[in-house]
Amino acid sequence: MRPEGLSRVGLWDHAVAKSVKKRGAESGGAGLREKPSLEGLKRLLSNVNDESLQDLRQDALACLAAALGAIDPERIVESALRVRGRTLETPGRSFPLQGHRTHLLAVGKAAVPMARAAVGKLPIASGILASNRPPTDIPKDRVRSFVGSHPLPDEGSLAAGEAALQLVDRLGRDDLLLVLVSGGASAMFEASPIPLEDLRMAYGSLLRSGLPIRDVNEVRKGLSRVKGGRLAARAAARGATVVGLIVSDIVGNPIEDIGSGPTAIDSSRGARAMQVLRTHGLWEEMPPTVRTRLEAAPAEPKLEQSVRRRVHNLIVADLSLACRAAMKEARRRGYRVRLWSTSVEGEARKVGPSFSSHALEWAPDAAAIGVIAGGETTVRVVGRGRGGRNQELVLSAANAMEGRHAVLLSCGTDGIDGDTEAAGAIVDGDTMARARRLGLDPEDFLRENNSYAFFQALGDLIVTGPTGTNVADLLILLARRRDRRAPSRRTRIGGRGRVDRRDPGVRHRGLSGRRLEHLSGEKP
Repeated sequence: MRPEGLSRVGLWDHAVAKSVKKRGAESGGAGLREKPSLEGLKRLLSNVNDESLQDLRQDALACLAAALGAIDPERIVESALRVRGRTLETPGRSFPLQGHRTHLLAVGKAAVPMARAAVGKLPIASGILASNRPPTDIPKDRVRSFVGSHPLPDEGSLAAGEAALQLVDRLGRDDLLLVLVSGGASAMFEASPIPLEDLRMAYGSLLRSGLPIRDVNEVRKGLSRVKGGRLAARAAARGATVVGLIVSDIVGNPIEDIGSGPTAIDSSRGARAMQVLRTHGLWEEMPPTVRTRLEAAPAEPKLEQSVRRRVHNLIVADLSLACRAAMKEARRRGYRVRLWSTSVEGEARKVGPSFSSHALEWAPDAAAIGVIAGGETTVRVVGRGRGGRNQELVLSAANAMEGRHAVLLSCGTDGIDGDTEAAGAIVDGDTMARARRLGLDPEDFLRENNSYAFFQALGDLIVTGPTGTNVADLLILLARRRDRRAPSRRTRIGGRGRVDRRDPGVRHRGLSGRRLEHLSGEKP
């Protein structure tokens, strides 16, 4: 329902202002300094002539705004770090500060706002920051900043990794190393014996293959001196305490895969990396330096328990937090809301039709229904077009949406989708008709992995700019009933490890986020 006196565009302004105001109030008035350019999304309301579809689009975009507001990394780190007297308290643990130097390492797409919160709370003696853009208000005399690239590492990524190792080698006994990890750290933060050109070639082959991110990260860890817990083990072996606060962008929150796990102590990475490459037929694609490294890599030495006990990790934000915020906003707007899953995986072009068809089956059960999901799909690149997993997912769902009084969006919470400036895309029941009028066939664009060009032609790209955070991808489907047709067969949701009955290539494993209860005060 619309607040009285607000037009359709005015209501969007109202929703955006409310979201930004809430974020500002919760972070001491600073707001989310890297906040996405939500104002630019108003153009998506005017791309369709049907006023009721405009309303659905408006509601879906407002749910997206609410989700992005809930995962403000600066506010989340401020909430997780509490200083009482001379003690640092994190959820579940406390650490003495008196007589102990505190050092900072912040890596990933959310590194800047996370580091800003830490610097504001703690007496940081020295630090390293590695992100995809330079900070403007982090004290340079204490924190050295590096800009690395994504999804492939560059010279800045390697410089950040080497600087972090040097910082670790200066740690004294009983020093505290606070490590802030977010998505994107795998590329932006690296130290490797492999030449950069070969490393980029290997990374590129992995990403084009469409492998699950866990398999990609197994290989990354096998080639790195900082991933797979090597950085944390090196610090703890010097007697330092390592505290990792992690914003998860990986389905299921496996800390060993988020940013390739710089604080998640692991072992036997070389053998597992070789197995991944050989199983998926990628071994011969790897440069000789990569194959030699993996073949020669011994198992990691077994660490003493006293070393492992000095490493503490905590997930402070994940996709379930964003999904709950989107659900809350949808309910506020009058929708009956279901959560499909926060662990969606599989090929994007298979997930799109499966998710939309399941969600639309539930539409007759209520006058207005919202179905929220999240996860991280994959794209196997076979064409020469541009796009990303969110755009490809939505494009693949366009046929299922045709003629329905419904809207579907899929968006990367980091504001980046594939090799484009878009975060994702949006479709509705009129998308196919509009495409035909322009002579566009979705199947042609899917064959070429060219979803970006399709949505660019329709004006339905979601462009937020970098959001300064990252908890994977968010799917929002909203539908309103136009008739009184009998409900169709319903499909049970939930269940851990359940394979979609219609398409075994789609997997969703139920809810994640149990470790977030201490911050949100609410069960997922």
